[in-house]
Amino acid sequence: MGLGEKKEIVARYISQGLKRNHALSIAGISKHQYYHRPRKGKRGRKPTKQTLKVIPEGKNIERVDDALVVDEIKLIHQDPDTDYGHRKMTFALMALGYIINHKKVYRLMKQALMLKDKYQKAAREFVKYRKVLPAQPLEVLEMDIKFVWIERDRKHAFVLTVIDTFTRAVLGRRTAFNINQHMVKQLWGEIIENYLQPYNCLNRQIAIEIRNDNDSRFIATSVQAFFKENQICQVFTHPYTPQENGHIESFHAILSKKLKRYVFWSLQDLEQCLVLFYEKYNNHRLHSSTLYLPPMVFWQCWDQGLVQVDINQKQRKIKFKSLMPYQQLSGKMNPREVSCPQPKPLDGVEDENKIEMNGAVSFLQPSV
Repeated sequence: MGLGEKKEIVARYISQGLKRNHALSIAGISKHQYYHRPRKGKRGRKPTKQTLKVIPEGKNIERVDDALVVDEIKLIHQDPDTDYGHRKMTFALMALGYIINHKKVYRLMKQALMLKDKYQKAAREFVKYRKVLPAQPLEVLEMDIKFVWIERDRKHAFVLTVIDTFTRAVLGRRTAFNINQHMVKQLWGEIIENYLQPYNCLNRQIAIEIRNDNDSRFIATSVQAFFKENQICQVFTHPYTPQENGHIESFHAILSKKLKRYVFWSLQDLEQCLVLFYEKYNNHRLHSSTLYLPPMVFWQCWDQGLVQVDINQKQRKIKFKSLMPYQQLSGKMNPREVSCPQPKPLDGVEDENKIEMNGAVSFLQPSV
């Protein structure tokens, strides 16, 4: 028996002279249920038709029609590399100055038929090996090689990439039909000169670890000796366990999504595509693991003390918290009213630590 029928029984009893409370107890409903009348229509506040936006010049706030917000979303969607879902799109709009939450972005994208299909996660087995928990940039690095088919030469090209697991920034790469151990050392010489030395890793006492698989180019004696001479700890993943090199594998999945849209006729065509993609990945593409900021922007915010890190050693998890509202980021992903200097070495550090070794650069301390 439904609630409506019980209400009719109570009303009939009351009309026959029975007291209300007695009639309610017979029907088995409460006084609240008897007198409740549901409202007609959809409950809650009506959706707004305007969105607040921070004006960078005057530090004021203006109201913008939702149609203009939808146009902004469509403009971002035009680039296949920034074809975000509603959550990433929320942070992209916030970085442009909009004061908006993911619920409204979802509604606007749903009305504009721009929602992406829900991703169904496949069943998977979780790795039992230790997880990487870097506490600062350049502490744990990963490198790996990806194959890309070249149509004219009818063979694969190799793309060697080195990534920082803390900021997810790509530090360097090499693209060639044949990558040997000398090219690996040459690439790392550039990384040492462009990142490790300017970041002053020795004085900061950063214990640098490089993770890679058991590729013949990585296990070469000269490569291992190069890392040892430059005070870089090289560790190898177990066979058939790509999970232990998960950050670079995740990056390769992003890269594969980009490359599968093209057919490369020559190595030069691939190189042109990679130059644009790597620049966009480092400086423009949002990354969910770095507070929905591009890796280089996240690195700048970290150096300026705008990112708080929480490492849970027991659960082997690392969490970041932004100490700056996203609305303070300009459209070019630079923190407003906050200087963004690149990391520089201390006075005299570069001259004292920079040593030429077999054509590569070392940041070893000079021998006395």
